[in-house]
Amino acid sequence: MLIKYMKSIHIYSLLSLLIAFSCSALAATENQYDNFHTYKDTDYQQAYRPKFHFTSKKNWINDPNGMLYYDGEYHLFFQHNPLGTGWGNMAWGHAVSKDMVHWEQLPHAITPYGSGYIFSGTGVVDHNNSLGKQVKNTKTLVLMYSYALDTRPNFGALTPPKETAYYQGIAYSTDRGRTFELLNDGAPIIPFQGRDVDPKGTQRDPKLFWHQESQKWVTLLWLGESSGGKIRVFSSDNLVDWEFETDMTRKWAHECFDLLKLPILNADGSMPDEVQYKWLMYDGSFDYEIGHFDGKNFKAEQKVKNHKLGHWNAAQTFNNSPDGRAVIIGWLKNSDFWRYKMPFTEQLSFPATLELRKVGNEILLYRWPVKEISSLYTQSWKLNSAKTLMQANSFLKKISPECFDMTLSISAKENFSLIIRGSILSYNHSKNQLNFISQKNQIKKLDWDKLRPEAQKNRKNWQLRPDQFTFSNVKNTSANIGMRILVDRGSFEIFFNQGQQVLTHSEISDLNNKNIQFKGESSIISSLTIHEIKSSWE
Repeated sequence: MLIKYMKSIHIYSLLSLLIAFSCSALAATENQYDNFHTYKDTDYQQAYRPKFHFTSKKNWINDPNGMLYYDGEYHLFFQHNPLGTGWGNMAWGHAVSKDMVHWEQLPHAITPYGSGYIFSGTGVVDHNNSLGKQVKNTKTLVLMYSYALDTRPNFGALTPPKETAYYQGIAYSTDRGRTFELLNDGAPIIPFQGRDVDPKGTQRDPKLFWHQESQKWVTLLWLGESSGGKIRVFSSDNLVDWEFETDMTRKWAHECFDLLKLPILNADGSMPDEVQYKWLMYDGSFDYEIGHFDGKNFKAEQKVKNHKLGHWNAAQTFNNSPDGRAVIIGWLKNSDFWRYKMPFTEQLSFPATLELRKVGNEILLYRWPVKEISSLYTQSWKLNSAKTLMQANSFLKKISPECFDMTLSISAKENFSLIIRGSILSYNHSKNQLNFISQKNQIKKLDWDKLRPEAQKNRKNWQLRPDQFTFSNVKNTSANIGMRILVDRGSFEIFFNQGQQVLTHSEISDLNNKNIQFKGESSIISSLTIHEIKSSWE
């Protein structure tokens, strides 16, 4: 028996196995998706190509997948359409980096086979050779993915899946991730769980990891929206035979789960003398809980919170991080590159560290760009003493970086605005709120409240998105607002108060508008540093 749980599942297991094995011959043959050699005709020199946010050389990407570190390389996998710039034909693209900044795209790791497509999942380093595939001293890299089976003739071309049945499969590499082989020809490792628990059948996005305390491999499987927010927990000794442990119900749960153990730092980010650890569990929309996980059950110790504002989704962290950092990357979705006829569509957020800090009686989540970004700095400018907004503007008129990393601290006693390329970040002192209005929102005057219900039903309207966001309670105890702003050709990433709140916004700005300007009354800028950023593709 592959797995121990409800008897009704065996029917679906057998069906999935029969379908998978009948398609295995197709998986072994060269097909239209094995086309990475055609990517050589595309470079990274396009005017609207982001300089330091990851994009595929060409074609569509979305969710980051299977992120792991091994033998000096960070491996980034991602949902990818090898055949075009729109969503569909889901495969796993692949890139590697030594510093999470400069990426080399490799041939597609897992491509569609049989009558289905390769949806999101996670990856691990098989440190103890549980799978039994290790070659000499090279550890096996293991990817667990969702296989989306479909009987409709046009599935995967344009529309998201609705009438599908999913199972979980494994692909593995014994050559440091240069090639991957389907385990058991792509047959189910965790079979379809049945429509009695999920009428729509959208059981996907497995989170695979090693649980040190129980000495077992653990998988969390989202059972779909129609399950009422269930997350099914499995355990295994060998990565092949999986045993059902329990179902966790989380009404907030929505796809692309992650679960990781983090130390509790001091409020300033320093390590305490006596370190305690908590588990962080979050979903694709970055609703999260902090608590304890025993290998079977997660017990929340704080109420559900959210750490997302903007166009950021389906984030993952690197497994097997070499220095203990938890580094997260998300899909910076709804980019408009297609409007400019770019050979690629969509981008990923810049890598950021995740930290849990004890602030008063609460444990809060912080996010901050990785230090490796400094390798892209060219020119730098700095105000060495406190300045008025007028003095700061005189300073800013002398510089015109295209892409940059800006850090500043400004007094929160008066209203002020910071304008970057026509987009406005304004502070309301009486409400203690920061409001971001993109230049696109000002031009189009979109009424998102009216558009949103329609846009949610029609995938073609994804470009009709909110371009105005509000941060509340942004002033910290020092009466200053600290912020860091990453500006690329297709995005703003804004981190407030050391990353306690974060806005990730996809927007292709007017590349000819390099103006940076403050407006306001008597606010004082106590510090301001700007680093110009060169292309990571150079």
